[in-house]
Amino acid sequence: MVRLFDAYAGLLTERQKRILRLYYHDDLSLGEIAGRAGVTRQAVFDSLRRSVRVLWLFERHVGVLAERDRHARARQLLNERLRDVERAVAQLTDANNGNLAPLRGALRALRESV
Repeated sequence: MVRLFDAYAGLLTERQKRILRLYYHDDLSLGEIAGRAGVTRQAVFDSLRRSVRVLWLFERHVGVLAERDRHARARQLLNERLRDVERAVAQLTDANNGNLAPLRGALRALRESV
């Protein structure tokens, strides 16, 4: 929920942001939030439920979190493949006692960019 809030908070009303922040970020109870806002616990509950529904609706239509997750998985896969190549280069160097410094430099640059 915090990730959804961080991604879509700018699309919420100030009231929605305040209540979601107090509940999910500050870990306040419905009663504590109701006391601060001067409303009933039921009003806070209803507002939270509507706000959460709106956040999921945004995600379903826009997909910011899904896209971030896809990028994270792709980055992880690239890192795994890069480790495989680095191991293979290390074995080539050890086996052939050759000069693979340019290849190692290219791999280092690639590692820094991932």
